[in-house]
Amino acid sequence: MNKNQPKNAYQGGSEDFKGFIRLSSNENNYGPSKKVLNTIKKNSKFSNIYPELDGENLRKEISKTYSIKANQIILGAGSDEVLQMAYAAFTNPGDEVLFTKYAFAMYDIYAKNFKCKVKKFNDKKFQFKLDDLLKSITSKTKIVFLANPNNPTGSIFYKKELINFLDKINKKTLVVLDSAYCEYIEDKTYEDGLKLVSKYSNLVITRSFSKIYSLGGLRIGWGYSQLKNIAKMYNFKKPFNVTRLSCYAAIESLRNQKWLKQCIKNNNINREYTLKNLSNDIINLISTDGNFILLKFESSKIAKKYVDYLYENKITVRSLASYGLLNYVRMTIGTKSDMREAVRISNKFNV
Repeated sequence: MNKNQPKNAYQGGSEDFKGFIRLSSNENNYGPSKKVLNTIKKNSKFSNIYPELDGENLRKEISKTYSIKANQIILGAGSDEVLQMAYAAFTNPGDEVLFTKYAFAMYDIYAKNFKCKVKKFNDKKFQFKLDDLLKSITSKTKIVFLANPNNPTGSIFYKKELINFLDKINKKTLVVLDSAYCEYIEDKTYEDGLKLVSKYSNLVITRSFSKIYSLGGLRIGWGYSQLKNIAKMYNFKKPFNVTRLSCYAAIESLRNQKWLKQCIKNNNINREYTLKNLSNDIINLISTDGNFILLKFESSKIAKKYVDYLYENKITVRSLASYGLLNYVRMTIGTKSDMREAVRISNKFNV
């Protein structure tokens, strides 16, 4: 990259992918199903035509899939854009926003963009109670951002706890529930929040097609809330903000639930294989319910050396130093062959 090229505020995982095993960005390495790939190929000829203004057909398909109201859905170029619209619609410069210390980087970046005051809850033990988070909320708190499960720590909370939290919180404080990884959670006591929207007027749900649906490169996500909130967010939604091709792919993805279930099964099998077989004493493994695990090292120096070592062996993983977790590395759960190679190389790592 040209040294004079301006840098994006968000610094993600490695952009290398040709010839590499990518375990750095929590993508689904199985990729889209054949049906989705065929849909993309079939409809690519329409790339010269502007997409639907508000993605009506995709919103209808989401509505049908989850039994929710289509007019309360808003589409974005990834759930990132939905988060941005929430900031634009519900904050003013100087407003306070709250999220955990180890949270998705875009919460912090957008807070700076919109000149909000950031208050961070210290989730140093990763798993925390929403009642403890509640104590950090004041009358000044405009938005609380909660990822469930959380990236990068993998912390998770369940239905009873979430409902208790929503019952107690000041209704003037908006709760944005980021459910980007929710499809991976099979526990029946887990709650993605969609069914709670009708009861709680201060709840906004964000969802993504980038993770389990394997459409990260097409940038497509969505939000769901009561109509008054969605109407406010529409004031900041760009026309034609999601492409025709991404909508076609997302619709077909929703119709192919058999592929989704197979990907969840594969993720569980490959995660358990990794946890069982990655047996290097230098590395402390921490499991999550999502499509990634955490690797803890004795020092930041060793963590960095491990990331560099894997890169030399054509495997990319994500250093969590930018999150303040200097001793930690995040590893995405990839395909069976991906994880066999990652385990093989990791077991050879030495300081």
